[in-house]
Amino acid sequence: MRTAYLAGSVLTPDGRPASTLLVEDQRVLGLGGPELAAEADHRVDLGDALVTPAFVDAHVHLTSTGLALGGLDLSQTGSLAECLDQLAAFVRVRRGGVVLGHGWDETRWPERRAPTRQELDRASYGGVVYLSRIDVHSAVVSSALLAAAPEARAAWGFDESGRVTTDAHHVVRRVARESVSLGQRRAAQLRALRRAAEMGVGLVHELGGPDISSPDDFRAALTLPEQEVVPDVVGYWGELGTAGRVGALGALG
Repeated sequence: MRTAYLAGSVLTPDGRPASTLLVEDQRVLGLGGPELAAEADHRVDLGDALVTPAFVDAHVHLTSTGLALGGLDLSQTGSLAECLDQLAAFVRVRRGGVVLGHGWDETRWPERRAPTRQELDRASYGGVVYLSRIDVHSAVVSSALLAAAPEARAAWGFDESGRVTTDAHHVVRRVARESVSLGQRRAAQLRALRRAAEMGVGLVHELGGPDISSPDDFRAALTLPEQEVVPDVVGYWGELGTAGRVGALGALG
């Protein structure tokens, strides 16, 4: 079935003015004026909308993004106290399990500091908590998570307050993500891709690596169910190593 989309304006490759997009089986057949709609079996009026080609996101981590979308969102918290209150409320609703949160930014808070692990312990009733900062390259973690990742204490970037960066962050993040089941991981990846589609993204580049995701996680991101109408995924795995090691990693794709 041919569908004509009538819009205020359609962005064309050569800059020619157009207001109608003719599509069949997800393929663009033509761009032109309203007269093009005469060739369609169905019309969709988009009003004054601007229609553009899909965007490409050249750097994504689908599992991390999906977990953030489905986890505890702290990006709008206005204070340390509000952050801890949201954590406590989230824990009461979830009733157990690892808490994965994201988005806190102490520079926007009057307290001007990150939560401590002791504060996380109290707010989570002693639970396992991983809260990544807005920059995604650091986090605060609870005592229970540190107990599950004791090697983090000896790693570069560890602070007794529960704030972790660089190597220590990689350690605790890996342990936290190992708690995520295959089904939860798949759901997170699809959640991220659906959000990308909502934002007009038609292709994403999945960036994997030893401190970002596991090879299994990377492969899963590249083999999503065909029946899912989501953006296409191109994968890149980044890891330092010898030429032979780099060649071997090519098999991941």
